[in-house]
Amino acid sequence: MSRPLAIFVPHCSDMLTDHLPHGDGLTACGFITHLAKRGHRLHVAALRVELRKPLPPNVTIHQISPRRTGALLSRLEYMYRVRALLAELRREVAFDLIHQLNPVFTGMSLALAGSNLPLVLGTYVARWPNDPDAVSSRGGLLGRLAEYGRDVISSWQQRQADTLLLTTPAAWNRIPSPGRLRGQVRFLPHGIDANLFSPAAADGRELAPAATSDPRSILFFANVWKRKGIFTLLDAFEQVSLRLPDVRLRIAGEGPDLAEVKRRAAGMASADRIEFLGRQTRDEAPPLYRACTLYCLPSFGEPYGGTIQEAMSCGKPLVVTDSGAPPHLVSKEGGRCVPTGDPEALAAALTEVLEDSELQARMGRHNRQVVESSMAWERVAQQLESIYEITLADWRNSNSPAVARRKSAVSAQNIARERIG
Repeated sequence: MSRPLAIFVPHCSDMLTDHLPHGDGLTACGFITHLAKRGHRLHVAALRVELRKPLPPNVTIHQISPRRTGALLSRLEYMYRVRALLAELRREVAFDLIHQLNPVFTGMSLALAGSNLPLVLGTYVARWPNDPDAVSSRGGLLGRLAEYGRDVISSWQQRQADTLLLTTPAAWNRIPSPGRLRGQVRFLPHGIDANLFSPAAADGRELAPAATSDPRSILFFANVWKRKGIFTLLDAFEQVSLRLPDVRLRIAGEGPDLAEVKRRAAGMASADRIEFLGRQTRDEAPPLYRACTLYCLPSFGEPYGGTIQEAMSCGKPLVVTDSGAPPHLVSKEGGRCVPTGDPEALAAALTEVLEDSELQARMGRHNRQVVESSMAWERVAQQLESIYEITLADWRNSNSPAVARRKSAVSAQNIARERIG
């Protein structure tokens, strides 16, 4: 850009972290760090901060810990204090724009309505189908009312924005009124540390892309939860192991269904080839990817897929499902995409890749190239900077839909005069 920007970040996930296994917190930290490295000045409101390394000096963290209890009251208090923080900071800082980072909590940015600054929301990830954690998924009248209220507030919030950032086309299900807002949408992937997650070991020893371990292995690295497709993977592995007796399944992570997964695995004929690794730290993850033959995430609607990016960055082939974001991240050149809940199709895809070392290598190289060209943090920050430029230009030229909406707050006579002019 022609000059560094002053950016106000009113929310950066429930936790801002550079090392804990918290996807939203790690992603927000990546955006903040790499924007700062490009010279921009950021003031960031945060609920909880867990950092091992100091942020760049042009990042100021304003930690806000609500005193209210209860989700709604604490959210409202946070919004009130964020608005007060922006008002206080503007006495000394001429902000160029506001960017509410992931996740875009419903209604949060409405606290800043009337600030007369360009507003960027996102990145949005797709919503889980029938999300069991959402009130709107409980069914009945309460669920329908909750879903309606959520969509009304989200639509209102999004109509105040100048730019909406979606990670993949799957995230359109976060936009209640896509027809009205299509012109404000830009696509931006989450970034990844391509140096940490790489085909090379920490000591610099080069590993061939998609190098197979001995014996061959499938890695599942995610929350051990039914909706991640883990039980479908167990069923598929039974079939794969009949054809490939040396193949192993390595399950990394913890979750509410871990005990049931272990119980079912213990009763399988291939039980001695299933390994449970438990919870893994961020630093322990890259060697896991490098050691596997392929990575498999047979999710029932993955909102994004940070582990998919990590495996791609480590030069691995993937087998994923066709629901949610994965089919938008993994191309046929980099892996296989199968229907959800179909162990036969999953077994066939796993077997195809496991049996062909040349295919593994081609897929691994392709995935690494995709990461280097469009998903590495440096590339993503550069893309975001270009989006900022477009947003600011639209704002200055009064062409953005959000500016037009704000102008509707002035008198009809003034609006007519502006349109004539």
